[in-house]
Amino acid sequence: MKPRSLFFVLSMLLAACAVDRPPTGGPEDTAPLEIISVSPPPSSVDISPDRIVFLFNRHVQPASLKRSVTFSPRLSDYTLKTSGKKAEILFTKPLGRNRTYTVTLNTSLRSYRGNELEQSYTYAFSTGSRINRGVIGGKVFNNDARPSRQALVLAWALPADTDPATFNPLDNEPDYSVLTGKNGQFKMEYLAEGSYRLVALQDINGNRKLDPENESYAAGYRNVIRTGMLNNTFRLAEPKEPPHPVSCSAAASNLLDITFNRSVAVAAFDPAPLVVTDTTNGIPVPVRGYYTISDTPETRTFRIVTGALKKQSVYRIAYGENSNPIFCRGTGNTLKQSLSLTGVFPPDGETKAFLTSAFRDRPVRLTFSIPVEEQSIQRAASLYELKGKDTLSLSFTTDALDSRQYRLFPKPALANGRTYRVEIQMDAITGLDREKTSDSLAAATFSVAADNDFGSITGTVSGKQGTVVVEAVDTRGKLARSVELPPAMGNQPSSFAIGGLAPGQYRLRAFVPRHSMQHETGSRSWYPGSIYPFEPADPFTVGRDTVTVRKGWETGQINLTFPSIEP
Repeated sequence: MKPRSLFFVLSMLLAACAVDRPPTGGPEDTAPLEIISVSPPPSSVDISPDRIVFLFNRHVQPASLKRSVTFSPRLSDYTLKTSGKKAEILFTKPLGRNRTYTVTLNTSLRSYRGNELEQSYTYAFSTGSRINRGVIGGKVFNNDARPSRQALVLAWALPADTDPATFNPLDNEPDYSVLTGKNGQFKMEYLAEGSYRLVALQDINGNRKLDPENESYAAGYRNVIRTGMLNNTFRLAEPKEPPHPVSCSAAASNLLDITFNRSVAVAAFDPAPLVVTDTTNGIPVPVRGYYTISDTPETRTFRIVTGALKKQSVYRIAYGENSNPIFCRGTGNTLKQSLSLTGVFPPDGETKAFLTSAFRDRPVRLTFSIPVEEQSIQRAASLYELKGKDTLSLSFTTDALDSRQYRLFPKPALANGRTYRVEIQMDAITGLDREKTSDSLAAATFSVAADNDFGSITGTVSGKQGTVVVEAVDTRGKLARSVELPPAMGNQPSSFAIGGLAPGQYRLRAFVPRHSMQHETGSRSWYPGSIYPFEPADPFTVGRDTVTVRKGWETGQINLTFPSIEP
C-alpha cells in the first residue's frame, strides 16, 4: 500500500474512534448519562472561576449541551466547549461579588448514543463566604395524572414586600428553572431562603417561557411555596387557546390533511371553527366531515372531508377567528375507497364483554372504512336484547367520535350478564360522497360480562377535608370509573369502593373539587386553576403503584394520601 493511501486509511480509523456512536449489533446501550466529576468542586465558596469543567461517562452532544444549560441568576456572558467526554463553561466577564451561582444541566442533555440524565443536575458555587442552601421539590403529572417527563418547572422569588395575589409570572422572568426526570420528579437546589411562586409547563417551543395559551401548564394549588417544601404536586392542564393549524396538504380532490400545533383528543375535536376558502374567488369550501388516519385516541393530523378542490387553486385554512391562516394547493387526484363496516365493539361472538366505560350509558361502537352520514346509521342500525327465544328491540341515540366512528347509546343501558345483537343494513348506509355498498346485513351478537366477572377496588383517602372524587384510570389513561365521597367526620379517612371494573391494571387518583366542572360522563372534573389572576387548582393525589383487579375479587386496603408539603 502506498504511504499516502496508508495515511488516509489511518486518519479515517482515528476519526471513527473519536466519535461515541452506537456499535453495530449487540444490545442497545440504555445506561444513563452520568456526571463523573466537576471542577471547581460543587458548593465551593470564595471563588470566582473563569470556567467550570464537567466530565461525563459518555461523549456529549454540543447542541444538546447548549439547550440544557440554565443559570441562576441569568447569565449570557459565557461560551460552551466540548471535547469528547469533557464539557466546559467559560465565563467571558467577571462574576458578581458575594453571590451564589447555580448551573443546571437539564434532562434534555444527550450523549451521541442518546443516553440522557435520569434527573436534572444542579451545580453551585459562591463568590462569597456563604452559599444558598434552600431546596424546593416535588412532582409534575400530565393531565391524565401520569408522571410528566421533561416538564419545565419555573420559580420566581417573592420579596417580602410582594403581594402574592397581585404578582404576575407572565410579566416577569423566572429566577430558577429545572426539567423533571423520567418519573416526573424535580428538585431545585441552592435557592435563596424564602418564598417562591412555581409554575410547571410543557415547553414545546423550547423558549423557557410561560405560554399558557398554547402550551400545557400547571398553576398549582398554592401561590406561595417556601424553601423546604419537597412534596409539591402539579398537574398539567390543556392550553387555554384552541389548537391552530401549522401545515396542510391535499390528499385527494375532496380531502385535506391538516396538522395542528399540538395533539387533540379525537373525541373532543370540533370541526365547526374550521374555514376553508378558495383564494382565487373567495368562496368557502364546505367542510363535511373528518377522521384520523392513525387509530389513536389523540392526534395532531386530521383528514378533513371537503367539497370539491381544484388543482389550480390555493386554499386558505383557518381554525377560529384568532387563528393565523395557512395555505395549501388543491389536487385533481382522487382516492377511491369502498364502503364497508370494519369494526364492531363488542365484537361478534364475544361472550364476556367488559363494558367498564365511565359513561352512564354503555355504548356500542361502529367503525366504517370511509366517512358516512350519521343519519344513515340511525336508519340502518338496530339493537336487540336476546332473551331466550324472545327478541326485544332497543331504542338508541347516536354520537360521532369522528366521521368514520360512531357510538350507539342504548335505552335502557346494556346490562351485565345479558346478550345483545346489533344489526346494520349495509345498503342503507351512505358515505359522505354518496358512496353505497351492496345489499347485505352486518351483525354482531355478544354477551356482557356478568356481575361476578368484574372486580373492585376499596380503600381510604386521607389528608384532605371536604368532598373527594376518586377515579380509576386504565393503562391507556382512560377514566374507567369514579366515585364521589362526602366529607368525612373530623380528620378521619374517607372509605371508598369502586366496583364494575374489568380485570386488569389501574391507577388511582383523587382530587378535592372546588368548582362544579362536569366531565362528559356526568361526574365532576378536576379544575386546573389559573396562573394570573391566580386561582388554585383542585388539590389532587395519585396512587403510588398500579392496582391489579381480578375477576370476582375485591382489591382492598388501597390508601390514597394527599401530601403535606409543609417544611
